[in-house]
This record gives sequence, structure tokens and C-alpha cells, in this order.
Amino acid sequence: MSYPIARIDVHKKILMVVLADAAEPDSPIESRQFGTTSAELKRLCAWLCDAGVKEAVMESTAQYWRPVWMELEPHMRVHLAQAQSNKAPKGRKSDLGDTKRLCGGSWRGN
Repeated sequence: MSYPIARIDVHKKILMVVLADAAEPDSPIESRQFGTTSAELKRLCAWLCDAGVKEAVMESTAQYWRPVWMELEPHMRVHLAQAQSNKAPKGRKSDLGDTKRLCGGSWRGN
């Protein structure tokens, strides 16, 4: 089934978000950056809902994922990926790259 999914790399003050088609997760549709304030989380949720997102997967190395989860969970299925299982090849770390890798891996089937 084809529908957009969101991949979110969560940091203390910033969220890197990539939309991709569930049928072709390796081909990103669009990417945006959001803050982590309540207003920014509401803006993120509105953008994802307007885009028809049914699932979101996020990566966070600390507790920063919790407010994002609380905002999105009433509107879509949300998954939390472990940061270690989503490691980038050595020397190639980037937030945008992290979001692109989130569609494969440990969150599938949860």
C-alpha cells in the first residue's frame, strides 16, 4: 500500500523530518526541519496530517522523543527506533542521513 511515512531524527532543540512513500522508503518525498517547542510540535503534526502520514518512526538517544510521541500518537502510528541499531557507517554521520535510514531496521512489525 502506498502512503507517506515520516522519519524523524529527534534532538534536544531540533527535529529533522523526512517524508517517504511506504512502498518506496528509499526515495524521499520531502524534508523539513522543526523546533521542539509546543508550537513547533503542533506545526509538525499539522504538516504530517495534511500530507496523509499514517506512520512515523523516530530516533532519539535521550528522552527528547517523549513530547514528539505525545503530539503525534493520537493521529498516527508511531515507532521508536534504537539509535545503536541505526548506526551510520563510520565517518558518515548526518541528521538527514539518519532520517533516511530510519525506514529499514528494528521498527518494522512493531
